[in-house]
Formats: sequence, C-alpha cells, structure tokens
Amino acid sequence: MLSKKQFLTTAAAVTTALLTAAAVVLAQRAEAADVLLSRNRPVAASSSEASAYAPEKAVDGDTATRWASTEGSDPQWIRVDLGTVTPITRVRLVWEAAYASAYRLETSADAATWTTLKSVTGENGGTDDHTGLTATARYLRVYGTQRGTAYGYSLWELEVYGPGAPPAPGTDYQAEDAALSQAAVATNHTGYTGTGFVDYTNVTGGWIEWTVTAATAGPVALTVRYANGTTANRPMDVAVDGAVAAESVDFAPTANWDTWTTRTVTATLAAGTHTVRATAVDAAGGPNVDRLTVAPAATASPTAGPSAGPSPTPGGAFTAAAAGDIAEQCTASSSTCQHPKTAALVTAMNPDLVLTMGDNQYDDARLSDFQNYFDKTWGPFKPKLRPAPGNHETYDPAGSMAGYRSYFGSIAYPQGKPYYSYDRGNWHFIALDSNTLTASAQLTWLSSDLAATTKGCIAAYWHHPLFSSGEHGNDPVSRQAWQLLYDAHADLVLNGHDHHYERFGPQNPSAAADPNGIVEVLGGMGGASPYSIVNVQPNSQKRLSGVFGVLKLSFTDSTFSWQLIGTDNAVKDTSPTYTCH
Repeated sequence: MLSKKQFLTTAAAVTTALLTAAAVVLAQRAEAADVLLSRNRPVAASSSEASAYAPEKAVDGDTATRWASTEGSDPQWIRVDLGTVTPITRVRLVWEAAYASAYRLETSADAATWTTLKSVTGENGGTDDHTGLTATARYLRVYGTQRGTAYGYSLWELEVYGPGAPPAPGTDYQAEDAALSQAAVATNHTGYTGTGFVDYTNVTGGWIEWTVTAATAGPVALTVRYANGTTANRPMDVAVDGAVAAESVDFAPTANWDTWTTRTVTATLAAGTHTVRATAVDAAGGPNVDRLTVAPAATASPTAGPSAGPSPTPGGAFTAAAAGDIAEQCTASSSTCQHPKTAALVTAMNPDLVLTMGDNQYDDARLSDFQNYFDKTWGPFKPKLRPAPGNHETYDPAGSMAGYRSYFGSIAYPQGKPYYSYDRGNWHFIALDSNTLTASAQLTWLSSDLAATTKGCIAAYWHHPLFSSGEHGNDPVSRQAWQLLYDAHADLVLNGHDHHYERFGPQNPSAAADPNGIVEVLGGMGGASPYSIVNVQPNSQKRLSGVFGVLKLSFTDSTFSWQLIGTDNAVKDTSPTYTCH
C-alpha cells in the first residue's frame, strides 16, 4: 500500500503527464490548423554554390535536395514569395551541415523594405522550428549573418506556415512544346523540367511562342524560367497577342548553363486563349528557356534564382545601387574594412541594377586583387552589375585595365569597348571610360549613341567628375562629354574619384545654374579611405565626407531621385525628385 506521501507524489506525476499530453495535443491541433504556404513557391537567393544547389531546392519538399550559398561569405540570404500578403505563424528550417549560427527572419510586402520578425543567435544547426510568430507579409527571408562553419549556408528545407490557404499554382507551358523560330529544342544541359529546353540561335529576332489559356479576365504574371551561361545580358521583348507587353526585358547571366532562374512580367488577359511570344532583341539571341508559367498576378514572384533582383514595377519603375572607389585590399576580418559593409547595403537594397563609377579595386586592380577582395563582397552582384573603370584600373602591371577586363569580361565590354550603353524602361544609360574621355573615338561614339536613343530619360556615369568640391577637384577631362550630354538634354551624371558624397543642382557645363541642366552626383564612398572637402563649388547642394555608403536610386519613366544609405543603415541624404527633360 502506498503511503500518503507516495500517493500524492504519484498523483502529481500523473497529473503533470496528463497536462503535458494535453498541451502537446492542443499544440498539434493548433499547428494542424496552419497550412504550409511555401512548398514549390518562387524563391530567390543571394548566391548559389552550383546549379545542383539552387534556391528552389529548399522548398521542393524533398529532404535529399538542398540550397547552398557560395562558401566563405557573409551575409547570405534566401527568400520565398508566398504569392500574396498573408499571416505567418511558423517558420521551420532544416539545416544541412553548413548552418547559420546567427540569422534573422525578415518579412516584406514588396521584397524591397524588410522588417525583422525574429533575430536568432547561438544556433548549432539541425532543425530550427520557430512557432508562435505574428506577421503578415508576402515575402519571408532568412538572412544569414554568421556562418556556423567555414563553408556557406545550406538548407534542406525552408517551410513557412500560416492559417490561410496556399496560393493557387500557376500553369506551366514547356518551351519545347511551343512554336519556335530561329530556336531549337536541346537537352545538353541539366536542371530543366519537361523533356528539354529551347536554345535560341545567336541572331536577332528568334522567338518562342506559347498558346496559353486564361480561365478568367485579369492581371497575370508571365514567368519565364531560363539559363544564361554567358556574362552578358540577353534581353527579350515579351508580347501578348502580337502587342509588346514588356520591351527589352533583362535576362541577366546565371552562374552557368545548368543554373536556372526566372524572370517575370505582368500583363492583363481577357478570359480565353492567347499567344505569348518571347523575342530576342540583339545578335546574341535569347537565353536558354525551360518553360513559361502563367499565374494570377498576385501569386507570382517578381524574380527568383541566384542573385536575381525584383522585376520593374508597373509603369517602368526600377531601382539601382551605385558607388565608386570600392574595394581596398582588406577583408571582413578587419573591422575597418568598408567594402564588405557597402556590399551588405546593396544586398539589402536588392536593386535591379548595380552601377560602379570606377576604381572598383585598389591599388593596382590586378586580376588577383579582384578575385581576393572585390569578388568576395561585390562579386555576387555581377549578374546585374554594369561597371565603369577608374584610374586605378590602369595601374595593373599586366597592362592597363588587364585585370579589370579579365575579371568582368563582357560585362564591362558588352560592345567591345570599355564604354557602352544599354536601356532600362524609359531610361538610356551610358557607361564611359574617363581615362580616355578626350579621345575622338569615344567622343564620336558618344555623339552617335546619344543621337540614336529614343528613350525619354538619359543617365551617364564614369569616374572623373567635371565638378567636385573634394581633394581632386574639378576635372576638365570630362568637359567635352558633359557638353555632348547637355546638348542631348541628359538628366543625370554619376561620378567617383573624390572619396566623398556630393550632389549638385541642375547646371550647364560652365557651372551656371540651369533648370534644364544636368544633375551631378558624386558617390566615391564605396569603401576607399575618405577625402576631405577642400573648395566648395557653385551649385553644390550637399556634401558629406567620412561617410561610407551606397546610393539607392529610384527611376520611373519620367522622374528620378535617390538616397545615400550609410553603412550604419541610416539615410544620410535624400534628394529632390527630378523630372526628365
């Protein structure tokens, strides 16, 4: 027979066990009410180690496949698009051996502005199951800030739960089943879905045309899954029923021909059958195309894939990050090294374009220096990076700009010269080589290029500024180019060289204030040691020295503005909003 003390102890233990079991059942019922929202949703990541470790592997429900970032670099991130703004109550992460010891769970409605949902430190891998979360968002991002190993970040599964129903999936249309012109079905690369992919012939005008069905009228997202193993953009026009819905859409480089990502444009369809055609617009042809997915616009991601940024919003709006004078010969292991911090700003901005205004790598811009320093921080942005050279690129002992050209390849020489142009929305961008800016060949090319553009807004960028209040001061090497741009009613010029931030009001090449003049912004604070303000120039409206940061530029079809974001994530300056001439 049990004593009174033994009986009470036993009864208490039984009661505790029953309460624990009841709590488990209630928790299971509560979790059961939540729905897995992230399975096979569009994803994007800051990088991928290889095509076998693409970000989509983290949401495929297969615990034998995984996403892995590039090795040895912080920060890295992976985000999933839930398709619509929805409550989020739980995030479950299943880490491979390469885990995050510190990371943030972040949410966003637009994949541009992020809010920290939860900060996590001191983790040791395995499975992290975050329950009891309270958030409402469309995007969930895992932002790794500290690796637990010497490798990268790797997830077997990323699962996001909430009380709502998962978004309806889109309808896939395989490229190999579509009508083709100057393109052919191929199978010589891996990672495609269906029975193959389509390889465009390297000519202008090749196309793929799908016949698609819209069950109801309304906006839809047209998502093309593609691979581009070159180092150059392969733009395409996307047309619906013969009318161009999106002109010269960027299909940026992927890591190789086995790495697939997506590009999305929106269109409005009536209920019924339609044609969707993707046409190559330059002589390199289009990218390799795997499939087209058609989904209600609210359920599609702007983009997905390694280092891919968001698609331009309706109306031609897009963003760019810009800085000059970037990578000194230091790494993140040094607390005074700045280019890892400015790279983190660009990662957080997730812009459509990344512009550099010269002196990308110090001191002599050797290829080995690019590989050891710039590549470790700003290198992941190469698929959307459009560089210009500075004077330090000419100091390479292997030859003027040898390391620059070897590292960037056709990204920096898309038209065979270190100066080039490209279009985005209603904007015409021109990257110049200010080391030879007085040479007749470049000036003749610039004049012809300006005469040929049909875009309503013009921006140009190069290294040496015509106007500067810094230690280097005004550089007359830029005067002739400025005059050509002014005569063509250009709107914006971006420069570096002096290591400070400065913005000027609209002016002409003679430094006279002019409402129809060009706005110049000097952004030489990308990482190199700062310079002082020496002699304030006319029309200089704002100057900051000793501040490291990145310009976040916002463009629409008719306006532009920017903010300077410091490495402390604070907004250091906000410009007026200017209207194109």
